[in-house]
Amino acid sequence: MKRTNLLITGATGSVGTQLVKQLVNMNVPFKVLVRNNDQGDLMANLPQAEVAVGDLSDTDSLVQALQGIEKIFLLTNSSEHAEELQLNFVDAAYKAGVKHIVKLSQLAAEEASPVRFLRYHAAVENRIRELGMNYTFLRPNLFMQGLLAFGHSIKYEGKFYGSLGNATVSAVDIRDIAGVAARVLTEAGHEDKIYNITGEQSLTHFQMAEIFSRLLEKDITYVDLNTEQMQEALKAVGFPEWQIGGLIEDYAHYARGEASEIFNTVHDITERPAIDFEQFVQDHLNFFK
Repeated sequence: MKRTNLLITGATGSVGTQLVKQLVNMNVPFKVLVRNNDQGDLMANLPQAEVAVGDLSDTDSLVQALQGIEKIFLLTNSSEHAEELQLNFVDAAYKAGVKHIVKLSQLAAEEASPVRFLRYHAAVENRIRELGMNYTFLRPNLFMQGLLAFGHSIKYEGKFYGSLGNATVSAVDIRDIAGVAARVLTEAGHEDKIYNITGEQSLTHFQMAEIFSRLLEKDITYVDLNTEQMQEALKAVGFPEWQIGGLIEDYAHYARGEASEIFNTVHDITERPAIDFEQFVQDHLNFFK
């Protein structure tokens, strides 16, 4: 396999795993940045993948890992220090001479947003712009796969929870996010673009419950909680305080109807329709049954 000028971060997470699958199917060589050799072992049987070990908080290790790299997919796991780590990574990429960063951001990223996660994504986007590198910002909406966290309660209680009221959300399947990312990373013509990535339907969680009920052939109920109840529920399942605060802000953002718009990005970039919610449930029937 020839040497690559493409590097992937977050390759072992949910979106990253799907992206790696797509690049392997396309037979595209790539380098993955991992925190430790155990993560690197997950890539050992992929002839397309070259592994680099680096720490996002250690600029020197990053600059070394990024030598010869021209294009990067930037994704880090959700943490209290995500903004700081991503900014550090961007600065290291600039020092290493990287030309183009494809960043996984979030729909409605904005530095003045009341939602902390949207502020952090905007801060990183703005830093990339300031440094003058080419960029492509992928801004997906709520992940359909987020509902997998309710697998146990859907299976055994016939319920899932949220605090969105009757607001519709154009949720997106992570396989489609990875599909867009794979195209952007392997084609020219996506420089200095922002792509909002959604599904092709905007549904309330009550409508999602109806689809679950029909396909699982049993009653599934969406239980809408108020903010205080949602906080208590997140605390009960062990979420840390910083993440609870951020998720409550996210839910308020959805409840205000700010995530209902539908964009045709998946179809425009991948030339196939976005996966709809019914297909998502169908593909995960064994998990929810």
